[in-house]
Amino acid sequence: MYNVLLVDDEPFIVDGLEVLIDWAKLNLTVVGKAYNGKDALDFMKFTHVDILITDVKMPKMQGLELISEAKILNPNCKCLILSGYNDFEYVKEGIKLGIENYLTKPVNTDELTATLEETVKSLDLATSKVIFTPDNSEWHILRGNILSRWVNDSITSEELRNRADMLQIITDSSCYSVAIINITLDSNVNSQVSKIYNICYNYIKSDGKIMSFEDMYGNFVLIFTHEQYDDRDSYILNILGRIYDNITSLNVKVHITLGPTVISYKELSKSYKTARKLFEYFLIYPNKKVICNDLIDDSKLKVENLISIDHNFIASSLVSKNKEELFDYIDKLFDEVINIPGITPEHLKMIVVKILLTLYKSMSSQFVLFQNEIINHQSNLLSTIHNIHDLKILKETLKDLFTYIIDKLNEKETSTSPVVYQVLKYIHKNYSKELSLKTLSFQFNINTTYLGQLFKKETGISFPNYLNNYRIDRAKEYLLESNLKTAQIAKKVGYMDPNYFYRIFKKYTGVSPTDYKSLK
Repeated sequence: MYNVLLVDDEPFIVDGLEVLIDWAKLNLTVVGKAYNGKDALDFMKFTHVDILITDVKMPKMQGLELISEAKILNPNCKCLILSGYNDFEYVKEGIKLGIENYLTKPVNTDELTATLEETVKSLDLATSKVIFTPDNSEWHILRGNILSRWVNDSITSEELRNRADMLQIITDSSCYSVAIINITLDSNVNSQVSKIYNICYNYIKSDGKIMSFEDMYGNFVLIFTHEQYDDRDSYILNILGRIYDNITSLNVKVHITLGPTVISYKELSKSYKTARKLFEYFLIYPNKKVICNDLIDDSKLKVENLISIDHNFIASSLVSKNKEELFDYIDKLFDEVINIPGITPEHLKMIVVKILLTLYKSMSSQFVLFQNEIINHQSNLLSTIHNIHDLKILKETLKDLFTYIIDKLNEKETSTSPVVYQVLKYIHKNYSKELSLKTLSFQFNINTTYLGQLFKKETGISFPNYLNNYRIDRAKEYLLESNLKTAQIAKKVGYMDPNYFYRIFKKYTGVSPTDYKSLK
């Protein structure tokens, strides 16, 4: 049966048509009713419609616009117009859109039935012409679905072999390897998609041993087949290199990976999964045409043993708002890291994650005025880092965070009262000295009670809590990064009594200074 959608802003007409016509006898079924063009179009986005019967004048979207949009969704959809107006201009426009008939209200059921009979014959004829061959789009859709299930190891060997002959899938080669072509699409590239796919297909057509499909990620996947002793690797790399050159000549950014050769069609998913993982290595080799499996180093290199991150420098540069200094440090850090033998994309991402986590730990004191905003911003970054496969983008992501923090510092500097801003600067510089609201009110010539109220209002935290948070954060740094004794650290951060420092440290961190130092 063919699906029919009825659309009219007068419900009694829609309901009447549903009852008056013997739809089943015509091999039709009414799958939906709508009372304006917009609702009808939304319905068609999720439900296949073979015949659209619509009014012309309706709210939200007119009938002719609905037909035009419906033809974009489904070019084979047959359309009939019902109207209370016998307007020649509507008729002309409808003919341009390819309508089957233009019927005036009140609807003559015999005329509508006759029109529907002819429309069904037209649909039957179109369906009978569909031949399931490699030149047919349905053949390619089914083949792509089977190939996708094959590389994802979600099809049985029996089902694959049963479909192989009809879909021209090669399962009798001794070796297979998978290449993935990823194209970065934007508004400028969309117009060239057909050219890009033609480039790929031209190479495939010239070699009967290559199968292709588009995977769920929008990548163009090539499955190469060859015999065990063929010198096929250099040939495959040559083809992929030429595809790369042809696509980049269109000023389109492309990344290509090639998974390892497997010796059975049953192991093809291993080559595909590896090829997908190899995209991460463009972080390290951004200018390579094709990244192959031989770049993966299985040795467990501990990059933290070869390079150190100066977290104190990053924090102090942020506080001093020295963006140029920060960016220069990040560039040099990554230049140093990517030249370490055996470095992996995971190492590069881990460096960014460590910097983010270290900044997170310092949020409670250094950036208390906008702590939650920065933490939310960082959380979003952490969720996107895993999907970054470009070294430049990875560095820019980190630099964007630094810019965000510095902008927030500048913003808060202008919105925070001069008194509180000066008090914060004084605390950060003199936290090792004896500080209290009384000493600070004397220092800045302001009433003690008023200063305490103003400080809490603008920072969201009381002065004693802020001071203890800041001192404890500095103490954590000394515990992890120096060999000083606990009593010495206590004095350095402003606690003259080591026992009092011990109690405060445990209150704010949940562990003793000694236990915290053991994390080193």
